[in-house]
Amino acid sequence: MTIQAQYWVHAPDQPPAEHVATLATPEQVREFVTLLSRSQISDAILTHTRRPRIETLIPDEDDPEAFLTVPDHSLIVGIHGEHGALSYQGNDGHGIDPVHLYSHGNGPEMAALYETDEFPPHCEVEIDTITEALVAFLQTAKRPVTLAWQSAYDSAPQ
Repeated sequence: MTIQAQYWVHAPDQPPAEHVATLATPEQVREFVTLLSRSQISDAILTHTRRPRIETLIPDEDDPEAFLTVPDHSLIVGIHGEHGALSYQGNDGHGIDPVHLYSHGNGPEMAALYETDEFPPHCEVEIDTITEALVAFLQTAKRPVTLAWQSAYDSAPQ
């Protein structure tokens, strides 16, 4: 099982450079979390390669009789200082309905911006909690249940 991680590196006087990493072991996940904690690295979008893909209505240029597919989920992860946050959107592997949930932690008191998404208050958790959640995601291909989640509209843990 592997996770594909898409992230951007910011260098002075340069546009952000997109990078893609493949994470196949818990150690690679730990190293990736350490990478994300660097100030020049932006938040990341993760997809599990064992999760299903959904067909779109966009024609595939390489095969005119087929359509492009997209993952049935996305997991945004970001680290700001000593804390970070997660967002899971799509089919989570635990039910039949898609979800859009955010990690639930102790702070901040106001909404926080990760990737291009505004996360609700109380979305930040410890970096070790993020690492544990991403290792669980790698191993199960499901939304991690090793931490509490909240909806965008309700800051109560789920």
